Amino acid sequence: MLFLGLMGAKTARIGWIDEFKGFVLLLVCLYHVEQAFPQAQMGMLHLSALRMSAFFFISGMLFSTRRFGSFKEYFVHKTHVLLVPYILLSLLFLALDPVLYNFDLFPIAPRMTIMNIRPEIVTVWDYIYWNLAKIFVAGKSSIGSGPLWFVFTLYSVSLIFYGVQKFIPKRAIFFVSLASLAGGWLLYMNHIRLPLGIERDLTVLFFFANGWLCKGAAPLSSGGNTRSTKSTLILVAATIASFAAYAYLEAPDPNFSIMNNDLGKDLRIFVASSFFGIAGLIGAFVLADSLPNAAPVRIVKGILRNISRNALVILAVHWYTLLVMRLLFKPEINKPGIAYLAIPIVIAVVIGAIPLFRCKLYKLLGKEKISVRESLNIRD
Repeated sequence: MLFLGLMGAKTARIGWIDEFKGFVLLLVCLYHVEQAFPQAQMGMLHLSALRMSAFFFISGMLFSTRRFGSFKEYFVHKTHVLLVPYILLSLLFLALDPVLYNFDLFPIAPRMTIMNIRPEIVTVWDYIYWNLAKIFVAGKSSIGSGPLWFVFTLYSVSLIFYGVQKFIPKRAIFFVSLASLAGGWLLYMNHIRLPLGIERDLTVLFFFANGWLCKGAAPLSSGGNTRSTKSTLILVAATIASFAAYAYLEAPDPNFSIMNNDLGKDLRIFVASSFFGIAGLIGAFVLADSLPNAAPVRIVKGILRNISRNALVILAVHWYTLLVMRLLFKPEINKPGIAYLAIPIVIAVVIGAIPLFRCKLYKLLGKEKISVRESLNIRD
């Protein structure tokens, strides 16, 4: 991460972070397509050490308490924009789960593990009970909206870090993050799962805290044309070197999951590959922010920003769409070539769902009502 200081001075306007977040969310969605339909191979397994680590790192960079005079104000705000949507969306997609209406589908539904418990589910009421346990005890959302675990974890870690940065000297926060990571690793190695995903909070806090520590070194805009040719070349070289290091270090593991705090066989490899991947992504998006504003560049950036703005909707809806397809049509879809059709189907459903949630069901998201045009806008 040393090359971040070469990227220019911090400015008031964030130029590339929404595109960064949108891109990482896109990778998450493609990974879930690959999970649901293994014949749609896109190499997403090789990005496991990068995706969620990058999201929590960039969330740490954005952490700020300037608008809040007290922890109570911060707590109320985060509860409104994160915890309440997590609960409401989890319950909504539980109510829409096809298994509730046709329990014969249960054998092919995703398996549930709650704090190392693999529950015996023999009735639909058992299914509902353990889904509620997933939401309120494990902090992993319902089967119908699985990726929302990220929202709950972001909520938890944001509140924890509020206290860390308030009471711990900045020079000591890195060491606190290391201790937190060590705690998460020890819990993983001993197969310990705690209520509300505390073990994954410890792991995630490491990336969140270091994102915050890097905020002063990394720019919040690219610097545009003000960066010298020499600085640009150094940044290009550092970005390529970071991606090369990631490719060399990463070790694909089908069981890897920050959600479950399954961190692979080697902590050093996990941390090193994550940080090289994050550094490469940051360098790539800072460089992309300086590209000429031609139509194709504007469109791609606009799409990624829209994905970032509508992350809550996309996280829940893309997963639910894949769940329905998996339960009802997996034998027909999971075939060579045909499996890739899942991608345009998911895109179409998500595009339809965004205005529905942003214009009609906006209270579930903790957001203000906006127009259809605004919800699908990719021009700003």
